[in-house]
Amino acid sequence: MWENAKTPERVHDKMRESRYFLEQMAKHEKDADPEEFLFCLSAFLSAFRSTAFRLYGVTENMRGAAVKRRLREQLHHHPDIAFLIERGNVEVHSDGARVWKRFMPCYEHPVPSNRGSRFDREAERFHSRFKVPNRGLTVTSTVVDWQFHENPRNLIELCHGALNAIEEHLRHALASTAGTKDETPAR
Repeated sequence: MWENAKTPERVHDKMRESRYFLEQMAKHEKDADPEEFLFCLSAFLSAFRSTAFRLYGVTENMRGAAVKRRLREQLHHHPDIAFLIERGNVEVHSDGARVWKRFMPCYEHPVPSNRGSRFDREAERFHSRFKVPNRGLTVTSTVVDWQFHENPRNLIELCHGALNAIEEHLRHALASTAGTKDETPAR
């Protein structure tokens, strides 16, 4: 893959873009129609992946190939960052990331309009008086959150944690003096 980025500001641009789409995902997470959420997820994964690859290029140009290799190794060993970079690759080069809604079922029993005595019995002698009849039972569900097919964690929390982690790596990688190349071997 080509990692030719040279301008640190463009890495920060992709970070802001990632944050923007993450905020939009959170805003649309519980919508009845998932289209907005899925569009924002796709844009987030693409921007997140681009952030990592731009960071590799800028790090190599500022600090050298050895530092870039160490950074790449660190990012690909971080479970959340590596997971999202891979989901970004799937989003860009394959059929897209697979995600699922998680629902909370809600059961509602209708309130009888004329209540009988608590001593009333059903017509059948051995019928349980504690059995709830299925007549009129309403089942609804609300979206609790989303998850990736390959990861049971809350999707928004996972993306937020990975974004914070990659931002920390970005700060460390770009903190060096521009133009100095650190060619020390990886430890």
